[in-house]
Amino acid sequence: MVKSFIFDMGGTLEDVIHKPEFHDGCGRVLLQYLASHGIKIEMEPEAFALHLEQKNWEYRHWGMESLRELDPYSIWSQWYLKDFDVDQDRLRAIADKLANLWERNYYHRTLRPESRELLQSLQARGFRLGVISNTGCQTQVIEILHEYDLYHFFDTIYLSSIAGFRKPHVDLFLAAAADLGSAPAECVYVGDTVSRDVRGARAAGYAASVRIQSHLTQASDARYDIGEEEADHLVSSLLDILELEIAAPIASVTL
Repeated sequence: MVKSFIFDMGGTLEDVIHKPEFHDGCGRVLLQYLASHGIKIEMEPEAFALHLEQKNWEYRHWGMESLRELDPYSIWSQWYLKDFDVDQDRLRAIADKLANLWERNYYHRTLRPESRELLQSLQARGFRLGVISNTGCQTQVIEILHEYDLYHFFDTIYLSSIAGFRKPHVDLFLAAAADLGSAPAECVYVGDTVSRDVRGARAAGYAASVRIQSHLTQASDARYDIGEEEADHLVSSLLDILELEIAAPIASVTL
C-alpha cells in the first residue's frame, strides 16, 4: 500500500523556463551583487551570463556522470568563476546567495496552478509528502516553498547541495522514504524527467513513478541515453494523479 508521495521541485511542482532574453538581466543582477561585495568582474552582463551558462552545463554534465553535488562555494569557485581572479573569502561568504540569485534570474519560476490542490488532496487522503530536488543552492528551494505557501505540506525535504549527491542517486530516495516512515515500496515519486526522477525512484524500489512534461524535460533527458524507459504513469496535469489507483485514500483516514 502506498503511504507517501515524494516530489521533484523545478519542472514538477513549479514551472521553470529559460529564454535567451533572460541573459542580460541575469548577468546584470549577478555582476551588481558581486560588485557590492568587492568582487569586480569586467564583463558585459549578457556575455557574463553566457559564460556562466557554459560553466553550468559543464558542471551539470560532471554532476550527472559522477552523481555528486558540490556545495555552493565549491561550485562557484571551482566551476562558474574559476577563470576570474576572485577573493575566495569574499566568495565563500556570499556563495549561497549568489547561487540563489542565479536560480531566480537565469530561470523564471511559477507555481503550477494545480500544485496546491493536489497537495491538499493527498494530505487529506492520509499520505505523507516529501521533496527531493537537485539544486546548487542550499536555500532557494526552502525559500520558494515558503513563498508559494507550500512548505507546511512536506514532512521531509532533501536537497542535493546539502546531501552531496544528486538524483538519480538511490540514497536520496531511500533517505526520503525512511524520513517519512515508509518502505521504498510504499512510496511514489513524481517528477518531470526519466534520467533523474524515474531512474532514481525505480532503482530505490519505489512502488511507482509518475512523470509530467515540463519545459525542462527534453533538454534534461536528451543528453542521456534513456532508450525506451518511461514512468509507470504519465500525466498531463498533476491533478490526474488523484485518479490513479495509487492515490486511493488510505483506509484509516476518515474523509
